[in-house]
Formats: sequence, C-alpha cells, structure tokens
Amino acid sequence: MSRLSQSQDQGLISSTAERYRRDGFEVIIQPGPSDLPFDLGSYSPDLIARKGNLAFIAEVRPQPEKVSFDQLRAISEEVKRHEGWEFVLITGQDDAFDIGGDSDDQISWEEASRRVQDAQRLSDLGQVEAAYLMLWIAFERLMRFQARRVALPVDRVAPAIMIRQLYSQGELSMAQFDTALSCQDVRNRIVHGFRAPELSDASTRLSALVHELLEQWPATVSA
Repeated sequence: MSRLSQSQDQGLISSTAERYRRDGFEVIIQPGPSDLPFDLGSYSPDLIARKGNLAFIAEVRPQPEKVSFDQLRAISEEVKRHEGWEFVLITGQDDAFDIGGDSDDQISWEEASRRVQDAQRLSDLGQVEAAYLMLWIAFERLMRFQARRVALPVDRVAPAIMIRQLYSQGELSMAQFDTALSCQDVRNRIVHGFRAPELSDASTRLSALVHELLEQWPATVSA
C-alpha cells in the first residue's frame, strides 16, 4: 500500500471513530482478538464501536470499488449470528449516512412501499420526473434493505456498486440488472438538469422492476 493510500485509510478511520464517539459510542481502533466476544479467524476489523446493547464492527475503505465483497459478506454473516452486533462497511462516500444508530429506520420496507404509492400519485398529477425520482428512491431503499437481509455489506455504497454486487450475488437477474443500470442513467440525467427523452419508457420499466422486487424479496431482515 502506498503512503498516500495509508494516509487516506488512517484519515478515514480516525474521522469515522470520531463520528461514532460524537454519537456516544466507545470506540476501539484496530481492535485485537481479545476485544471481540467471538472469533473472526484471521480477520482484523478497523474499529469496533459500542453503546449499550448495540455494537458495530467496521471495515473502513476510502474506495469501495477495491473491496472484496465476497470476503466481507462471510464476515458479515458471522457477525449477524451474535445478538447486538452488526458489521458495517464505511467508505469515503458515507458522509451522507448516519453511521451510528438504528439503521432499520433508514432502510424500511414499509417506507419503500409508501414511496411507490407516492410515485403513482405524482404520476397521476402529471409530475412525471418527480414520480420517476420517487420510484428510484423506492428502488434504492429496496436494494439497501435486501443487502442487509442477505448480509451483503453494500447498503452504504453508491447505487451503481450496489446494483453490480446484488447481481453478482444472484439477488438480481440479468434482465433486472440491465434495467437497473439503464434506469439509473435516466435518473442521473434528470437530477443533473438534462432532458430525458426516454423518460416514459424508463418509468414503465422502473415501475415494473420495483414491483417485481417487492414480490421477489422478503419483507423482513433476518436476525
């Protein structure tokens, strides 16, 4: 690892630890085996954060594109077996997320379903772009919820990475994968102020995808 990479890693670890401390967590950076109540083999987390009955084991990476998600999924599955403990992947993109607290409030199945209903109401009013973005919000929420359910630690990364990882893990079919990427292109055009002449077709395809996933994926996160 280069000095620049080491500096980026240490800087993000330090800032992550400070954010947890501000939320009232006790933090141990680069904990040893004796700091954990269960065995994770040769894996060494970057930090652990504890508050009451809640505890996080965190892998901290500035660039999620370089992460081995298969390895981290195995760690996440093991951590999930222990009540009160959660594995999280913290990346350089995590400024938008609350890294300490009840993540279930952020990734609610019921909220995703409500967004679909809101999108339909907006569409009925002729607010096509707003309806599309509301559908996209529902899609992202469903992806993040499913990632947590199957212990795939991508629920905090960018949507494009989530889409690819859920596909690679068999959670999305090839057709769903292709639809998700093409619909994301339309979403990006809208939010950046460009015209999206394919919006009508994309709305139909995104709506169908969201409804498929509501039927395909369970509505609960396994303990």
